[in-house]
Amino acid sequence: MIGMSKIDKRLDSKAQTTRDVNRYLDACKLYGSCMDACPVAKGAFTVEQLNEATRQGAKVPAVIKEFTWHCMQCGRCAPVCAAKLRRDIMVRILKHHLRREKPWNYKRYLLIRGPALRGFPRFLQRLYVASKKVALRDLAPLMEVRPTRPAEVLFYPGCYLYSPTTVRQTLRLLDHIGCSYEVLGGMSTCCGMPHLLQGEFELADDCMKRLQQDIARIHPHTILTACAECHEAITKIKSAYGEQYEVLSVIEYLTRHQHKFPRTKIVGEILVHESCRFSSKTPAGQAARQAAATFGTLVAPPAEHAPPCCFHWNHNQDPGNKQGRLAYLREMRAFAPVLACNCLTCYEEFKKLNTDITIIDIIQLYIDALQTPPRQG
Repeated sequence: MIGMSKIDKRLDSKAQTTRDVNRYLDACKLYGSCMDACPVAKGAFTVEQLNEATRQGAKVPAVIKEFTWHCMQCGRCAPVCAAKLRRDIMVRILKHHLRREKPWNYKRYLLIRGPALRGFPRFLQRLYVASKKVALRDLAPLMEVRPTRPAEVLFYPGCYLYSPTTVRQTLRLLDHIGCSYEVLGGMSTCCGMPHLLQGEFELADDCMKRLQQDIARIHPHTILTACAECHEAITKIKSAYGEQYEVLSVIEYLTRHQHKFPRTKIVGEILVHESCRFSSKTPAGQAARQAAATFGTLVAPPAEHAPPCCFHWNHNQDPGNKQGRLAYLREMRAFAPVLACNCLTCYEEFKKLNTDITIIDIIQLYIDALQTPPRQG
């Protein structure tokens, strides 16, 4: 596990989450709208029973334990709550209480993520990195390296440095724009959100503290990432430390430099997936739709076609949701042949499914624009 440094009280996630959850439990009106909106709740327990199981020291029934590991904290429960409570955060404290019982898939996901692993996890992390350096030779100089040169832009792929297509495309686009940037990525630079989403508060805080130290050495004006969870973690760090840098999705940054790309239609009708953390109400979601409308014909499906979560963050504990995702993709194919994802996590999960709709990372639109010959006349 991570050899934790002294936790910075500015990042005391456990204390903050405990305070919030205690307040939520006292304020809950037991309406149940959160469970009605939940894509994994099966109606096997009441909100009152869930609240009681969430309290410190309470016995957690087996059916609520199952729900806890199925929940991926997509946040659909929050906007429908009349009392403005965060059921997803309440589940996070449940995951913390049950962390000694977590399924193997949860444990495996965190096994080699973190800045200061010890023992066997550290050995596995080094072995993984060594194998990736052989397989991805062009990206090897960036792996597990902590730059110290000040730069205007920090491109932070974090763990997804090992998702080579997106990283290579982002680097190419940043070079095209001509900005001064540094890259910080690798398993040892994990942002801490995977730990936080499992209720491992101390481990999450340690990752974030060390990431803040890395950021401070670069002193960037802007931090870019294509991962919605990384974006959330860096925003949390920025707030905790009172930093002044700007946190943007890669697509937000690209749309600011739209004048440096050809304005040409390279696709026809295109949908943008409504991700949990980069929804259409966020600047990242709005930028994605702007890009889709620039390079294609943006299509909006009817409101009743609610998009499913990609289910990455329950680590395949609820495999029955695969059919729901397949049904969603089949429905979307009736509206457009292309579905663009503005969250890397969503993109990687949907790409695993075999359907007849084309799934793209929205960054691909900018790459294709550079490669499209100009129209004559």
